[in-house]
Order: sequence, then structure tokens, then C-alpha cells
Amino acid sequence: MRRGERRVAQLPRPLLTGFVLMFFLQLICHHFNQSDAASSYRSLTRPYSAEVYRVLSIGSERLLSALLAVRIQLHDNQAGQHLRYNLMDYSILVEWLERISELDPGSEYPMLLASRIYTQTRDEQQLRQIIRYIEREFDTNPPLHWRRLAEVVVIARHQLDDLELALRLSEKIAAQPLGAIIPHWARDLQFLVLAELNELEAAITIIQAMLVSGSISDVDERHFLQEKLSSYQQKLSEFRHSESGSTNWPN
Repeated sequence: MRRGERRVAQLPRPLLTGFVLMFFLQLICHHFNQSDAASSYRSLTRPYSAEVYRVLSIGSERLLSALLAVRIQLHDNQAGQHLRYNLMDYSILVEWLERISELDPGSEYPMLLASRIYTQTRDEQQLRQIIRYIEREFDTNPPLHWRRLAEVVVIARHQLDDLELALRLSEKIAAQPLGAIIPHWARDLQFLVLAELNELEAAITIIQAMLVSGSISDVDERHFLQEKLSSYQQKLSEFRHSESGSTNWPN
């Protein structure tokens, strides 16, 4: 405590009481403001077809696509308040994102909104809906959207705690041709998730194949792979020498 400052307990009792009352009044006001915002929430309306927007754009489809993206991004701010994402109908939200992508197929912005903004929902069903959207968009253009799929691999692992989903998504990235411009760290997600699933033999096989393929020229990446290979081999060896009745893989 700095010289000249008084401890909280030394403050006058009426002043302390006033601070406590103000704090609780602020909590109550916040609660009622949130309740009022939820009751007055204006739902998303369904978008028109891409053909309608193309006519309205008068040849400026990319500009209209950007404007629609901003319109969607501002929807969760109503009456000067940021509203919870779980108030939104994610089925309609996905329709908007798809429509925006149709108007400007080369834009990453709808996928950026999906992976960085709308995955912030605390509703599991909504989160799975937005992940399915990202997966579908990746399937249409992997070179453009691999980064967003890599992001939702991590989200599936840590927010949903769904390792099977994380593995399936990571396998799609790893399955891309070696000529595709996808960094090693994104491809590495597959064996990292496999290791978390205790599929050590599969993870080891993948790493060994990567090392002997001749496609890894980066020194740091080769060092990382060799370290992981050694670590997984050690864990597998420990498991095989563990008690015969044990069915749990070591952490």
C-alpha cells in the first residue's frame, strides 16, 4: 500500500455502504437491460436469392457483397447494445453468409466472420451449424478456405471437446495435394489430434511418411516432426510395457 493511502476497512462506513449499493444497482440495471434487449430483439429475415441481389447490384456484385456482410455484422448491435449470439437464428445467418459468398466467391470475408465472430456463441447447436457451413465452403475451395477450417479444428477440440469432429476436419486439410499452398502446421493438425485420441500408431505412421516423402525441406518443421515422432514412440513403448490388464493409454 502506498504511503498516504488508507485501507478499505478504514473508509467511513456510509461511504462503503454507498459503494456496495451502487454496485448492486448496476448489476440489477444490467440484468434488466439484457432482458429488455432480448425481448425487443429484431430477428434476421431471410435473404433474397443471389439472382435478385445480382440485379440490384447493377454490375457491382463485389460491392454489394461487402455491404451485405457489414449489414449482417451490425445485426447483433441493436438499440446501442451488443446482443448475445444465441438470440440469432443460425440457419438464417448461414443463408446470409452463403448468399454473400455467392455474390463474391473469391472473398474470404464471410468465412472470416463465421470462424472468428459467429463461433463465439455459447450454444453448441449453433456452433455446430457454423462449423458445418465452414466445412462446406472449404470443400468448394480448399486453397482459399483452408485457414478457416484449421481454425475450427481447434474450436471443435477445445470448445466442443469433440475430438472425432476435430480429426475428421483435420483429415480434410491433410488430404490436400502436396502442391497446394497449405503450411505444414495446418497439415500437422491431423497427427496432433490422433495423438490426443491415443491413436499413437497412426500418428507415428503419418509422421514417418512425411519425413521420408522428401516434401519437408524446412529445418524447423523437420525438427518438430522428429521430436513428435520420438515422443509418440516413447509413449507407445511405455504403453506396450505397461500392465497387461491396463486399457488406458498414457497421457
